[in-house]
Amino acid sequence: MVRILLLLALALPGLLGCAGPRQADVSGFDAEGVLVRHLRVRVAPSHTKDFEALVARCKAAAQDAGLGDEHSWLCYRESPGRYWLLWFGQDELAIPTGRDGLRAFAEHLARAGDGAAQDDVAARLERLEVHQEWNVLHRQHGPWSTVESMSTRTHPMARMMVRSVRPGHEQAFHDALTARTSFLAQRGYPLPIEGFVTLAGSPGTALQVVFPTDWVSFHGTHSFGAFVKALSAEDQAAYADVKARLMETMSRAEFYDGEVLPELSF
Repeated sequence: MVRILLLLALALPGLLGCAGPRQADVSGFDAEGVLVRHLRVRVAPSHTKDFEALVARCKAAAQDAGLGDEHSWLCYRESPGRYWLLWFGQDELAIPTGRDGLRAFAEHLARAGDGAAQDDVAARLERLEVHQEWNVLHRQHGPWSTVESMSTRTHPMARMMVRSVRPGHEQAFHDALTARTSFLAQRGYPLPIEGFVTLAGSPGTALQVVFPTDWVSFHGTHSFGAFVKALSAEDQAAYADVKARLMETMSRAEFYDGEVLPELSF
């Protein structure tokens, strides 16, 4: 079932079991929200159908076994040949992840099925040409989020903003991103935003995700620029100050767009 999110989050390299108790990220900030593991893979162009068939087989195994919500995951297509797999937990993750995150994911779900499912998944994995790009673990952080929950049914798109923090500027970054997020929430920015601290897998980074309803409005009336431009001159000046303070604490920002695939999500 496509779950209604309490957040988004990611994967821990080398972790074969569940994530441990609540913990601070590499910058020392405590986060109390949902754990999210994010696996991002690049699939050879000729293997995209094979990848989607593999995830579909995993979903069938999960459904046949009657697995519960703790095994829910989301699958997004970023662009031709790139996919995200995300799964969730409060204080632990039911789906484990090793260094080869896709294999651990698929084999865990196949084991919930019968012998035929396990053999089928194993054969599909061996034929698949895929490269793992991310295997990261995050926890949702309330001060960087404008909502506590959202639904992929109403907001099927995701814009990931991955920010690299300048060493020594962690507290200033936290304060500036908190201020920017609060500004947007207080003035009624219409799209949900969720923020995450990095627990493992990508040191020195922080994640925010905006969930558009469609890309046309996101790049038009729902863009940050258009939203701020419609505010008062006083608010525009206040936002410019908040944004400048955030930019001073960052060394880099990267953006990734994806669209959820309900047929490959559970």
